[in-house]
Formats: sequence, structure tokens, C-alpha cells
Amino acid sequence: MKKVLKVLAGIESVVCTATFIIMLTFCFFQVLNRNIFKIPLGWTEELSRFSMVWMALLGSELGLRKGKQMAVDAVVSKLSFVPKKIVECLGCIISGAFAGVSGYYAVQFVASNITNGQIAPALNVPMWIVYLILPISLFLMFLFEVYNFFHILLQKREQTDEEGLSLIHISEPTRP
Repeated sequence: MKKVLKVLAGIESVVCTATFIIMLTFCFFQVLNRNIFKIPLGWTEELSRFSMVWMALLGSELGLRKGKQMAVDAVVSKLSFVPKKIVECLGCIISGAFAGVSGYYAVQFVASNITNGQIAPALNVPMWIVYLILPISLFLMFLFEVYNFFHILLQKREQTDEEGLSLIHISEPTRP
């Protein structure tokens, strides 16, 4: 599963970077166009907006994967090994369940958009393509939380030597 997550992370990074470049390029072009060329091109704004949505959702999943999301762990960090492990596992279960259920409904939402044939007004592309990022990012979050849950569950207790110095550190879960 780690190899699959690593490949998915690579693809995610490329798509996130590409959508950022698209957004940045067309936002810059809009400014130039508005102030210099004065050519009315509405599709550039729509493409920038859709790219930003894709980048934000993929970026939030990448942030979760790398442990860069905001978290208040003042209480959890003070817990001993077993209670800390229980709280972290519960957090993974709750986050994973939310992502999985939301992803399920996102798939239904995309399917309904495929059947109703909604089209983006300026770009003339089907809106289901734009909305497809919802189930993709949510199911990636779900997969990561499942991986993280088992990683936390299989962690070993920290060992110390006779002076009380740590020999094996419990580290943050390795991010694929």
C-alpha cells in the first residue's frame, strides 16, 4: 500500500503544480488583458477559478499526507503511550470515516452532473470534470487515513536504557 500511496503522491504533486501554473498564468494574462490588450476573454477567469479549486483540494490532501494541517495537540502530546495511541487512532477513524462518506456522496454528485449534462458557461466543458476533484481528493484522504491508522496501531512502545535515555523514538508516521 505504501508504494501505491507513493505513486499517487507523485501524480498528485504533478497535477497540483500544473494547476497552480495554469492558475497563475491565466490570472497574470487576465491582468495584462484588462489593462493593456482590452480583449474580452471570459474563459480565462473560469479556467483560473477551476484550476484554483483543483489545486486547493489536492493541496489540502497533500498537506494532510505530510502532516502540515493545523492541529491542536497540546493535550495529546502530554498523554502516555497507550492513551496517545488510542486518541490518534480515533482521530484517524473519524477523519477517515468523514472522508470516505463524503467521497461516496461526491461520487453520486459527479454522477448526477454527468446525467444532467451541466456545462461550464465560458469554457464549454462538462462540469463533472471540474467536480471530479471532490471524490478524488476525498478518497485519497480516506486512503491516507487508513494507512496512518495502521501505522499508528503497529507502533512499538519507546524503549529506554538504564539512564532513561530513549533508544527507539516513536516518530511521526512516515508520509509516503
